[in-house]
Amino acid sequence: MKWCLFFMKNLNFGKKLIRLHHSNALLFYVLSVSGLILISGYFRTYFPSTRVLIKDIHIWTGFLSILPIVFYLPKIQKHLLTLRKRKTHRINVYFILAILISLIISGIILTFQQQIPPKINSFALFIHDIATWIGLPYVIFHSVTRSNWVKNYTHAKTSHQLQNEEPTIIDRNNPLLRRRSFLQMLVGATIALVTIPLFGSWLKPFIIGSSQVKQKSANTMNPIPTPQSALTSSKRKGEFRYYTITEMPSFSNQNWSFTVDGLVNRELVFRWEDFVKLKREAQLSNFHCVTGWSVYNVVWEGIPLKGLLNKAGIDQNASYVKFYSGDGVYTDTLTLSEAMMDDVMVAVLIDGELITQQNGGPVRLIAPRLYAYKSVKWLTRIEVIEEEHIGYWEKRGYPQNAWVKGKS
Repeated sequence: MKWCLFFMKNLNFGKKLIRLHHSNALLFYVLSVSGLILISGYFRTYFPSTRVLIKDIHIWTGFLSILPIVFYLPKIQKHLLTLRKRKTHRINVYFILAILISLIISGIILTFQQQIPPKINSFALFIHDIATWIGLPYVIFHSVTRSNWVKNYTHAKTSHQLQNEEPTIIDRNNPLLRRRSFLQMLVGATIALVTIPLFGSWLKPFIIGSSQVKQKSANTMNPIPTPQSALTSSKRKGEFRYYTITEMPSFSNQNWSFTVDGLVNRELVFRWEDFVKLKREAQLSNFHCVTGWSVYNVVWEGIPLKGLLNKAGIDQNASYVKFYSGDGVYTDTLTLSEAMMDDVMVAVLIDGELITQQNGGPVRLIAPRLYAYKSVKWLTRIEVIEEEHIGYWEKRGYPQNAWVKGKS
């Protein structure tokens, strides 16, 4: 990259294009690194306090990446004329523009996703993922194969060297593979070996359905509850993405308990054997994450939260309900009116089966009309309180108002 081009004036057409190319490449690298950090489970676990900052950097870099395209569009016709005899280069221009425009439009939708219906967000996230899976490997390949190291390594031999060599006979038994072509094939194969398995893992639930992807759970609860309702499945659509800020806790009958306390008339404490005997109800609802993805037609079975609160008896000074995760770190809060909504549930089963460890089981909160960071996973305690508690992600920049668009 020629950094001096960023500061030079009165450039000719060719160098202006090079400067735009370098600007676009630099912004794309920042987007790639920040994007990979945002989806990294390791980063989410060990550096959660900086996640919102990285997200803001990613968003603002995305907006800045519009500028090179805006400056390029008036020049595109002239540029394509210079490439009229170079079909491969023209295809490359169209391909890069398609990737960038897809990323920018889908990224804008995801940035303002709280003002946009969930189905549009889900489609935008799918497009954003596809463009990333295709664009990022291509950019890596493009960067490596056009680096100075490759150019120097594949530089043509001097005339003196060529005079001392025997001529090469090229036929079917002795095809000529240039050093540059060999390096391009090697780089492409390496990127493919790394990318294809990851892409396959991402694509698998879309092909066979997320409900058919069986998960292993480290929880060892006994007995395994059977559904109390005839509603156990309704052709779930979409894929759960599993996030955690700590290592996933594992539970057994020995280390699991469930408590309802605080400003209540009667404290409730359950061991697993008693908890699974409680009367449960089933509901069909959708699950929306604030990062843009959704899962539709999920059947949850559990105890309505308002039923547990009424059983404990709510003190007249109570205004909020605080939820504790069994990971020992995560907490969040609902207002008392939100907690008493009919569809807020302490869930035990999903689609007729015990909720897995990855999905927050054996017991998790479900609040379908609020974004999923309110639906606390590995739920072990509910405390009724008077003053508002600021939840884990809200302390780190997430909005207190977690209502899904059109659900309030």
